[in-house]
Amino acid sequence: MIRIARRACAAASLLTFGLAWISPPASAQLGGLVGVTVTSPESGSTVKGTVPVSASVSIIGLLTVEGVQFKLDGANLGAEDTSAPYSISWNTTSASNGPHTLTAVARDGFGIRYTSAPVTVTVSNAAPADTTPPTVSITSPGSGTPVSGTTTVTASASDNVGVAGVQFFVDNAALGAEDTTAPYSVPWDTTRVANGSHALTAVARDAAGNRATSAPVTVTVSNAAPPPAAVKRFEDTDASITYTAGWTRDGSRSWSGGTAAFSNAPGAQATFTFTGPSVSWIGGRASGTGIARVLVDGVFLTEIDTYSKTEEIRVPMFSTTRLANASHTLTIEATGRMNAAATGALIVVDAFDVPAPAVSRLQETDPGITYTSGWIQGDVSRAWSQGIAAASTSAGAQATFTFTGTGISWIGARGPQTGIARVTLDGVSVAPDIDTYAPAEQIQAEIFTRQGLADTSHTLTIEVTGGQNAASTSNVIVVDAFEVTSSGTRVQETDPSIAYSAGWFMDNRDRAYNGGAAAESNTPGAQATFTFTGTGISWIGVRGPQTGIARVFLDGALAAEIDTYAPTEGIQHTDFTRRGLAAGTHTLTIQVTGKNPASTNFWVLVDAFDVTP
Repeated sequence: MIRIARRACAAASLLTFGLAWISPPASAQLGGLVGVTVTSPESGSTVKGTVPVSASVSIIGLLTVEGVQFKLDGANLGAEDTSAPYSISWNTTSASNGPHTLTAVARDGFGIRYTSAPVTVTVSNAAPADTTPPTVSITSPGSGTPVSGTTTVTASASDNVGVAGVQFFVDNAALGAEDTTAPYSVPWDTTRVANGSHALTAVARDAAGNRATSAPVTVTVSNAAPPPAAVKRFEDTDASITYTAGWTRDGSRSWSGGTAAFSNAPGAQATFTFTGPSVSWIGGRASGTGIARVLVDGVFLTEIDTYSKTEEIRVPMFSTTRLANASHTLTIEATGRMNAAATGALIVVDAFDVPAPAVSRLQETDPGITYTSGWIQGDVSRAWSQGIAAASTSAGAQATFTFTGTGISWIGARGPQTGIARVTLDGVSVAPDIDTYAPAEQIQAEIFTRQGLADTSHTLTIEVTGGQNAASTSNVIVVDAFEVTSSGTRVQETDPSIAYSAGWFMDNRDRAYNGGAAAESNTPGAQATFTFTGTGISWIGVRGPQTGIARVFLDGALAAEIDTYAPTEGIQHTDFTRRGLAAGTHTLTIQVTGKNPASTNFWVLVDAFDVTP
């Protein structure tokens, strides 16, 4: 019994010693893993892209390192590394920019884990490039919608990051400022564009500069045309006109209001005080008229040579536009000087028009006029406009004039021998018939006038009735010219906004041109370029047996090729018109190219331009 007990005690002692030697506490007492340190990257450093993360482990005794697990902000960073040297590649773009914490956790053979001190780094990666454009569409107005007045244009836009702004366009012209806040919209004043079809688009932009353009939405602008501004004529006797010494009054011609003021005294002035944005001086030209100085609000503006080979009365001599709609003065001053071809230096003040209308005097030879049988053309017995006129005594004989404009005047004759005419405008007879009888002759007289017409094509027919006043000695009817009023602003060929290449001749006074003179060229390739701001443009030129062919370019693109040849002369003829342009600045170029085989020359003339504001 005693021996058995001793053996049991010895075994127990041996077992106790063995358990103590292999137990985890004994291993700890032997030292174990004594340290884990993140060696890369350094604490406080800035990292980007892919960087190595490394750790070192200190061990004592017989224990081994089974692996090291790296952690980012407490979460595993990749898989555990089970062999030294302990490291892992970290793609920092998977983390947000800013501070982050790295640690390393070592594991020994007994499963005990040891965590390093944290290392704080700052991730700083460039934001990934945004290459995705926004999407955008116009939501109002709908395609095909008629619009007028001020309407709101709206668009819907979205982006994978965010929409920075939406810019609206009308016919590729920016409409207002970019809208940077949803819902995206802009007010559109449709009265600033011409009636008709227009395309609306929207361009969305994101912060990265990506842009997208919506599908176009086509709408129809339909605004009532504003009535043309009423023109008020101030006769030479009006109290708003003051004259210095040296002026006399004449009533020997068919002047506006019956009389006109004349002077050839150097320094003699006629000053008109008016309120408005523009004004025209109405006067007369002849071989005996001279050179005048023009002052606006007391400031010298230009000199006007009023010389003409033929006598033209009651015609615009000078117009100034683009004035402030306020009170102004226009002064006409006689200089006593004259054109080298002139026989005198008289200056004529017949009237003033406010605002300044755009008026073309088209002679009776104009290609837009057709005559039935019974007319005798080329009469030179009087001082007709441009020197000649057409006359008829044949009952039923008609002269029909087709024109485009807002006003029309028939220039003819009154006298002891003139008869009764019937006037028809756009197929409607104007009642009553017009008796042109007068006790004394009135040459270049205004027989009939009608203003305030729609700005479109019209026809005016003058018919000889064969009737006459009981006091008249004949029934003759005279067609001398027609004056057409357009809705635009008249710009003369001398305006600085017109650039001429080599090959142009200025101050041509061979005919009764608008403003007294015109520019002309018969040099193929010669160009005249007019820069203007508006929604419409008309080129006032000449047609005739000696005129040529011109190419017309609008904003650099070929718009038309115009053959200005005609069997009869059309002075101040509208050779080209284009309406419905986008509101803004445009260029119109006229290029001499060639001639019709029937024409005797290549002449192309620039007399004036009419601009629709």
